Amino acid sequence: MTKREAYNLSEIGARLKLIRARQRLTQAKMAQELGISLSHYSKLEVGIGGMSHGLIFALCRRFGINEAWLVYGEGEAPDFSLVTDETSAAECSGNSGKKLLADDNSLALVESIIILLENNGLRELAEKIAQAMAIPTTRALAMLVCEKLRNPEKEANRND
Repeated sequence: MTKREAYNLSEIGARLKLIRARQRLTQAKMAQELGISLSHYSKLEVGIGGMSHGLIFALCRRFGINEAWLVYGEGEAPDFSLVTDETSAAECSGNSGKKLLADDNSLALVESIIILLENNGLRELAEKIAQAMAIPTTRALAMLVCEKLRNPEKEANRND
């Protein structure tokens, strides 16, 4: 049996649990996202049963996870501190959603996001990051926009 054939179901389960926790999903919601029953998903998390190649592919694609990391623990774990497609502008700016909606600066924040998204250089960088990390381009673009919103002073220093 080669290294690639030998994988530990309980370790995969632990990585699934990590993904789910970092995405702030319940087991039921995670199962729904993957199109499987709650019973099947909960068994996967505790290392009972196996995953089809289709399910592995769907999970990796949906959450931008490297298949080798998920199945074999090879390579670096995903950086879950970065933005996902579902991360809101409120999280990027450090505000709660309620505060953002009530804040007079919300229009300025939305305008800043639009300007960043229209930047072709940022889009090209997002495409390179997406290819290198094997994640969707939209996710890479969201990561870059969030980083620029969190650290606007870095951008100002580059332009000086």
